[in-house]
Amino acid sequence: MASDRLSTIHQHLITRPSVLQSRDSCFQACAATASTGIQKTKAPVINAQPKVALYDEKIYIKLDNFPSNEKITLHAQYIQGRNKIIFASCGHYMSDEFGQVNVTQQPSIGGTYTGLEPMGILWSLQSAPGQPRYARILSKSTDRPMVIVLTSYHGHLQLEDIYQSKFKPESLADIVLERWFRFPSEVARVEVQAGNVRGALYLPHGDGPFQGVIDIYGSSGGIVEFRAALLASRGFAALALPFYNYGDLPSHLSNVTLDYFEEAAVWLSSHPKVFPHGIGVVAVSKGTEFAYCMSAYIQQVKCLAVANGYPYVSMYDLHHKGKCLLKASEFDISRCHMTQEGELIISPGMPYSDNLIPAWQGDAKHLIMASEDDYQVIVDSYKLLTESCPDAKKSNFEVVTYPGAGHLLEPPYSPLCRVAVNPGYQLLMLFGGQMKQHAHAQENSWQRILKHLKQNIPTM
Repeated sequence: MASDRLSTIHQHLITRPSVLQSRDSCFQACAATASTGIQKTKAPVINAQPKVALYDEKIYIKLDNFPSNEKITLHAQYIQGRNKIIFASCGHYMSDEFGQVNVTQQPSIGGTYTGLEPMGILWSLQSAPGQPRYARILSKSTDRPMVIVLTSYHGHLQLEDIYQSKFKPESLADIVLERWFRFPSEVARVEVQAGNVRGALYLPHGDGPFQGVIDIYGSSGGIVEFRAALLASRGFAALALPFYNYGDLPSHLSNVTLDYFEEAAVWLSSHPKVFPHGIGVVAVSKGTEFAYCMSAYIQQVKCLAVANGYPYVSMYDLHHKGKCLLKASEFDISRCHMTQEGELIISPGMPYSDNLIPAWQGDAKHLIMASEDDYQVIVDSYKLLTESCPDAKKSNFEVVTYPGAGHLLEPPYSPLCRVAVNPGYQLLMLFGGQMKQHAHAQENSWQRILKHLKQNIPTM
């Protein structure tokens, strides 16, 4: 496996070790160096294992050969896209008597995150001072990694000290990290144009068959692929499925029908590398509504993992086979309101509806995740579904709530997107979320999603 990966990403200077091995070997090596008492004559260094990793893997970071009992700032920087937007984070640490900082065992006492948060340096990334305020980290390609540079400085510096000070601080040590949603040597990407279905299918290398998953995002439109790529990296055949504003698909949400999702489910279920006995669906936001409809009306769907969406159709009636299948909840724009900074809170404009999607009428297993600091959907609207569900089907529904989490639950260690422009509406939307609680929710929800899919997508 390591040799395959090196042949694909030949620029890497190291192979990708396993997390368990990397943590022990790194710490043992650092401890051995410290015990000799000679580390003070060496240059400061940042050790990070693994340096090349999948996006949902933890990194173990340790600083060595620094001055003893001194204030140290650990700084991360990521530069995104053609516009080269800079995202940054920082943590404040105290080196120990040996001149070491072990991020896994020592808390940050300041910066963009605090507490014992080994991955805080990643999930607290935000627009650096002087950069566009509402920029969002969004990986549009899975062919290359997210490259993050870790740097260390004397003292406890804020991001303003690093980016806007008259005198740029001097770096003590740095290291480059690569975060991949897939390793091309291990997961293939296949462009999909099958009948009316469009998208990107991610397949683990090998003959299969694999458990199939359809991955659906929200009202922003277009295609979002990174979660499907990461699902494939964890062993699933994952179809990133756009449904409007992509290629020759409809240009408006009102023209999206259930027929499209049915065709996609049939196509994926019949793929030669996918188990033919049923598939799963992962969805967020507007995609959750379509996922519930797939559960109710499409027999190939055997399990759902959905986050922060309504159990009824919103804004536009949903059609199937030329007929109106479900009437939409009437959207009242007058009930929405803006924050003082111009951020749209949309949830009050979508009143409760008793025209529920009967997701229980199939036999699919449902994992419902609800963020309690969400400003885009009515937080407890999922209760309409679970309380209306017949008693005989209630065991098919599991609900997990996340206090302090916002609308966009992403894979673990993703920075919080609290406010961003929704391309589908060209409006600045308040998605909500408190940074630390949201980060913990993402880590927990991802593990639940993987377990739920693995256990409930049939293989026989």
